[in-house]
Parts: sequence; structure tokens; C-alpha cells
Amino acid sequence: MAKKLQDAEQLIARLQAAGQPGTDAGDGNLNASRPELLSQGPSPHTYSNLSTSEQQSEATTATTTETVLNSAQVKLSEMANSGGLISDLSLDENGKLCYYGPTSAVHDPLTKESNNSTDQQYDSPSAKSSVRSMLTSNAMESRAWENFAVRNAAFRSDIPQATMSNLLNLHWCWIAPMFMWVYRPAFMRDMSTGGQYFSEFLLVVLCAHAARFQEGNIGDLLISRARLLLGTEIHRPSSIPTVQALLQLSARDLAYGSISQAWLYSGMAFRMVSDLGLHHSSGKILDLGCLTAEDLEIRRRLFWSCYFWDKAISLYLGRMPTLTELPYDHVLELLDDFAEHELWSPYYGEPGGLSQAPPSPYQAKTSHAISCFENSCRLSVIISNIMTEFYSRRTPSNTDEAFRRIRATLDDWRANSPTHLVYKPEDLPIWSPPPHILTQNLLYYTAIILLHRPFYSSTVHHTACRNAANSIERLLLLLETTFGFNKITYLMAYCIYTGASAMVQDVKSGELGAKLKMGTFLRALKGGLKTCPIVQRSIDIINNSLQGSQAWVPEIDNPAPDNSMRNYLPAFPYRDAQMDPSNETNYNFIDLDAFALLDSFPENHIDSVTGEWCLS
Repeated sequence: MAKKLQDAEQLIARLQAAGQPGTDAGDGNLNASRPELLSQGPSPHTYSNLSTSEQQSEATTATTTETVLNSAQVKLSEMANSGGLISDLSLDENGKLCYYGPTSAVHDPLTKESNNSTDQQYDSPSAKSSVRSMLTSNAMESRAWENFAVRNAAFRSDIPQATMSNLLNLHWCWIAPMFMWVYRPAFMRDMSTGGQYFSEFLLVVLCAHAARFQEGNIGDLLISRARLLLGTEIHRPSSIPTVQALLQLSARDLAYGSISQAWLYSGMAFRMVSDLGLHHSSGKILDLGCLTAEDLEIRRRLFWSCYFWDKAISLYLGRMPTLTELPYDHVLELLDDFAEHELWSPYYGEPGGLSQAPPSPYQAKTSHAISCFENSCRLSVIISNIMTEFYSRRTPSNTDEAFRRIRATLDDWRANSPTHLVYKPEDLPIWSPPPHILTQNLLYYTAIILLHRPFYSSTVHHTACRNAANSIERLLLLLETTFGFNKITYLMAYCIYTGASAMVQDVKSGELGAKLKMGTFLRALKGGLKTCPIVQRSIDIINNSLQGSQAWVPEIDNPAPDNSMRNYLPAFPYRDAQMDPSNETNYNFIDLDAFALLDSFPENHIDSVTGEWCLS
């Protein structure tokens, strides 16, 4: 332990030295690709006050700021001829990238001089290999001093070390692999050094979000503190830690049913993403000199995290996505693949947590977190197309063509998915893969239902929806036997609800198999109530939709509500007004009454007058 502590202290000293001007860090691993790889000096979020020597060092650094900014602006101008890729970026007075569009009245467009940008091939295989080796090496090394970072943060905060360590472990195990909001190596490193990728606000929100999986009131205490810190953060310039915190604050509030807050927090995060210009992820911006390879990796990850979360929250709330434009560099490739090869095993927290270990020991499996995240983001692009084509006020001019095009894209996505991410319901293993991999498979079958349900009255499309729902149920049984349903997420809950929505009519028709599968869906949703209370609304909608059916007997603890105010809300409320009367084929496939029974958006059941939840 003493040796690890000594190594950690030496590493921190090297990190801090790397941020000083004129200092030769002398570490081959940390600076293998670019000498400015690591974050430069303490951020405004650092806990400690600067010493006199550090203040003098900052004064010395400030004298060179104007020269650095001028150089970067010149390079921005030189890159302006590259097809508009960089021309809408500029540097603020602190040297940070900002985004302004062509209609801006506060941005002085760069003059397009001769294109003198370097011929460095940032996307060449050799360059990528070099950066990948560097980032992976840094990620491996950072794990050695994470315990020291936690002790350091606990000393400067009011969160006990044991509590913080427990909540961080819950986060890295159950939350982080799905959306990858936080880049772990930079966050844990800067937790010790006070660097730019750490803030107290982010730490508190991260712990509060993870506290959903732990008994006690620690989550309530932390979220109250986070809201106080939020008041300060929103008066500061946009920053990556603030975006990461807002995304998790949105996710936490969604789980607890604070829908307006969840929607607004995510919207703030998306605005900050635009303000920071994170949609620019091309390696060419490294030539500006103000960003490093690590910075670029973090920017790329965070943009796609936002894009994916935008689709997740939009699905659950039945609202159109906010982020619909893809980044200029459409190729999603994360270069730090350390988490790809890590072993994943469930972490159940401190004794007395919400769930106990499974009856048999779970054999650790390769996480495949990177390939899973990349593939999930590609799927979210397809889901975005489904929502905008079939779920918006504007319908496609050619419904059949749009359906065939999206279905072909979805089939290609599945066919090209890495084999280690594909789990076929007819050939499932004994033990479930890590939950983030299982969730991706659930989301795939959910996408099939969402694509086919506008044409549900057609036998072909009804069969497609039913088969997808059957597949979801089999995957849920695998999840239940391995981990139980205590830690289902909002994304899992939405997939479960959508599968149930495709089963309602078959249950009401008296089909025994459909009734058994509906029982699995409800059991899964009820299992997630403690960690994701918002699913109670989905349970109520399902039970109410089955009310009056002789084939379905409601459970005693879920009495059927009063049916006097029954009000079905269609999933496609504008489609009948937008259809082309001359195209009878479109009408033949659409049954508006079926829409009423297949509303896969629980949030649509908010009464517009009272603002309260109304049962359909």
C-alpha cells in the first residue's frame, strides 16, 4: 500500500509539473504522442488555494496567453478553407473553443486565406494506433491511484470516503457502461489534481445518481446539495464537467418521476454541448494546439453520450429529439479501448443494499463497453429516424418507401453488429451478459416494434411486433435469473413497456402465451420500482389497458382504477390529418384504433388541464 501511495504521489507530481511552462515532464508513457496531452493546471473547480509560487507561475503563463491565442486563431483561419469544418469555431479570451453559426452577430468570421494547414494525417492508421496506445496506457496507469484520489476528495468534501468509494463503484458498474457520460481516467486523475475534468458539482451528482442502488437517505442528502451547487455552476461558462453533471441530474430526476426537471436539465446540457462546439470531433482541430488527443477523445465521447441520452429520454417522454444533426465527422471511433477488454462483474454495494448477490457466483465476463457504446450510438441514429419519420407531425411523403429504407438500415445494423454483442433469444446462454449489452439487444427489438406499430392491423406487421415482444420477454427472463430486476434502468423500463404494449390485444383476446409473457413484463417493471419509481406509471397504464378483459385478472395489490374517465391517447395523433387521400395503400396498413392500444409513450398520459397523471 505504501508503495502504491508513493507511486501515486510521484505521478501526481508529474501531472502537475506537466502543466507548468518550460517544464519537461519527461514521462514517455504520458506524453508519447503530444507533450500537451494532460490537462493544463488547476481549473476554477479546484478545492485548494494557489500557493505564492503557483500564482507567480500563472502570471508567467499569462504573459504568453496572447501569443498562444493569436497562433491558434491564425491556424483556425488557415483551416477555414476545409469545407466549413472549422470555420464556425473560435477561441474565447481563455483559449477555449466556442461555436457560432454563420448567422451569428457576435462572431467575426475567419478570413479564408490560403490553405496552409499541415498535411498530418490524423486519421491514418499509424496515428490512431499511436494515440490508442497512449490513451490506453494512461487509463491503465490511472487505476493504480484511484483510491488515493478518493481519499483526497473525501478529505476536502463532506462525503465519507467509504460512502464515496461505494457509490463510485456502483456508478462504474451499473451506470457508466451504457451512456459513458464521464471519462473515468481524466475524472479520477483530476479529482486529485483539481484539473479541468473534475468539479465538486459533478462528483456530488454522480454519487447522488448512483445512490439509487443503495438503501438509506444518502441520495436525498446528496441531491439537495447538488441543486445548491447547480445555482453556482449555471453562472459559469460552459464546461465539460457541468454538461456531464446535468446529464446525470436529468437521468436521476427522470428515474424519480421529476419529468419537467429531467427534460430541462438535459436541454441545458445539450445547449452547452453546442456552445462548446463538441460536434466538431475531427482530428484536424488538434492542429490548433489548444486541444490534446485526450481532450478530443473526451469531446467525442461526450457528444455521442448526449446524442444517445437525447434519444433515450425522448423515447420515454414521447417527445421529439433535440439533437438530430450528426457531427461533421460521422465516423464514431473511440481510441481509448481499455474498458473494452476489462472484466465486468456485478457490484452489489455495501451490506444492506437493494439486492443481494445471485445464488451462484457470476463468472466475470469481458465488458466490451467501448464496442457496445459505439454500436448503441449507431442504433440511436436509426431510432432518431424512426421517431422523426413516423412519430412527428410531419409524415413522410412516401410512407412505404420510408419504412423499407429504415427497416433495411436496421437490418444492416444488426447484421454488422459485433458477434459478441448479438444475443439471439432462441440461443441464449445460461448467464446473462453485462446489462449494457443486454440492454442494447432489448433496444433493438424495441426499435422493431416502434417501426412496425403504425401498420399494426396488418397481419405481417402484427407478427413482427409480436415476435419482437416475445424476444424481449426471453431476454428479460435471462436477466432475471442472473441479476434479478432490482437494477433495471429507465431505458430497460421503456423497452419492457413497449414489449407489453405490443402484447395487449393478444392478452385481451385470451391467448394464454401472451398472458404469461405479460406477467413477465409486469414483474420486471415492479422489480425496478425502488431504483426507478417512474415505472409505476407504466404499470398503471398496462393494468388499465387490460381492465375489463375476462382473460386478465388484475393482481390484488394493483386494483383496477375507475374507468369513468377512460381516455386513450393515440401515439400518432396527427397522422390521420397528414395522409395523402390519393394513396390508399397507406390507409390500408393503418388502424387508428390500434394506436390507442399501443401507446408506447407513458408521458403522453399527463392530463393537460390538471397536470396530473391520468389513466388511459
